[in-house]
Amino acid sequence: MKTFENLPCECIIEIFLHFEDNYSTLHKCLFVNRFWCKLVVPILWRRPFRQWCNSFQRVEKRIESNWNSLCRTYIAALNEVEKEILTPFDKRHDFPQPLFQYSSYLEKFSFSAISGIIMEGWKINDMWINLFQDETIKRLRRMMTAILQLVLRTSHLREIEILDYYSTQLPFFYNVLNGIPFSSYQFGFSQLRSLTIHIKSSTNHKELLSNLSKSCTNIQSLEYKIERYVGSETIDALADIITTQSNLKTFSLNIQNFVYDQGRLINYLHSQKESLTSLSLQSINLSNVDLNKIAEYTKLETMEICNCYWNMNGSYEIFLRSPIQLKSLTFSKNSFGDNTFLAALIKKADKNLLNLCTDEVPEKIMKYLFQFCPNISKFTLFYKNDWKMFLHYLKGSRISRLVIKSHISSNKLLNILGTYVPSSLEELYLRCNFTPDYLRNFLLDYSISSSDTLETLYIKDIEDHSYGYLKAIEDCIACNSLKTIVLESLVYTDEKLDFVQNIRKKGINIILQETV
Repeated sequence: MKTFENLPCECIIEIFLHFEDNYSTLHKCLFVNRFWCKLVVPILWRRPFRQWCNSFQRVEKRIESNWNSLCRTYIAALNEVEKEILTPFDKRHDFPQPLFQYSSYLEKFSFSAISGIIMEGWKINDMWINLFQDETIKRLRRMMTAILQLVLRTSHLREIEILDYYSTQLPFFYNVLNGIPFSSYQFGFSQLRSLTIHIKSSTNHKELLSNLSKSCTNIQSLEYKIERYVGSETIDALADIITTQSNLKTFSLNIQNFVYDQGRLINYLHSQKESLTSLSLQSINLSNVDLNKIAEYTKLETMEICNCYWNMNGSYEIFLRSPIQLKSLTFSKNSFGDNTFLAALIKKADKNLLNLCTDEVPEKIMKYLFQFCPNISKFTLFYKNDWKMFLHYLKGSRISRLVIKSHISSNKLLNILGTYVPSSLEELYLRCNFTPDYLRNFLLDYSISSSDTLETLYIKDIEDHSYGYLKAIEDCIACNSLKTIVLESLVYTDEKLDFVQNIRKKGINIILQETV
């Protein structure tokens, strides 16, 4: 304690931050003295939903604890106007006034997390009503509206996460957004740094987008995903948000329909050409995108283009003269007609490229990788049929982490992969379909190769081959450098767990993961 007494306040806070994920330790620190309490409370309450989001385990004690500490604490802090919102559905909101204004410390607000906690809390406290009933939706909407108004009134949010994963929550979700007078709480958004919106329709959230463009000028990360048609008003609102930011660094757009109007959003990104470092485009019609504007980004290091459509035959040579210096490139499942664009990006990236993810490995691309990109250390291959050129590239590469993904049989690939493993490879992820015999062949071939650096093998377990995989691993333990094997499976039976335990005793660390 004497050591702590002599430390500056900033140093003590930094120490507490190292225990941010250790809730039990931080809670104990609350009771040491008043000074510690004042320092710990803001840390505990800046992201109180994180414990819920990370667990995904329906443990009643955990849920009840979240319900009591979160919902009741926030309800106790409501002002009279906000309490009135809960009437007549919930009159039990006269809880003791909290010692702190806990909502003022909140930095990240998650719609899905707080709605999940509320619903599970009702279930635990015998207040559960069928979610499809209008009364339940109205009750949930009122609770969410009151808490959101409290948050916008008292806090300075840095992150907002609006995730609509469940169709049964759809009506309530949009009605919550419709019921909030966002223009009255602009200061609640003034310090926003990250905005994530994943929803099913653009209806009823235009006011939120419109207000954000007026009150937020320092968003650094913007992620927008929608599954249905996007109207021009929504495009305009997003464009306003983009152009009003002073330092946008990360932008992700996923609109799952090929509407021609989407492309002009990318043109508006030109206003952020001197700050943008990461660009992700998925399921976008890029036909009316100005290539000259994309090529002028001065700090772009990460680019992801997936499931996109581009009906253009223009020259991509402009990228060879651009200031872009890509370190990470993801390019897969696109409809571009040919691989000229990918070739131009690879040629421009040159020795800077460290991470590549693609499903296109024809001879031209492989030659470019040989010639221009010797420093790639992480490679993700969406395996189709054209992989022979890739193996020749792999043998002489410096790849330390290789991920192979495929929905078709990969037996032929795995049968010869062991002889092509580079001496630099440390991690291999096999997220593809193969039989145990070919896994055994791979392990044996690798054991007699000149490489001995592979330490971690990740296998997507197929239930029909489960014991075969484990037996192949057991047979090849003695002749391999492997230290860790990660096995992903849907089901872990007692027999399988016993088998795994026996292999562990022989020196291999097997980590079991449940398939998500």
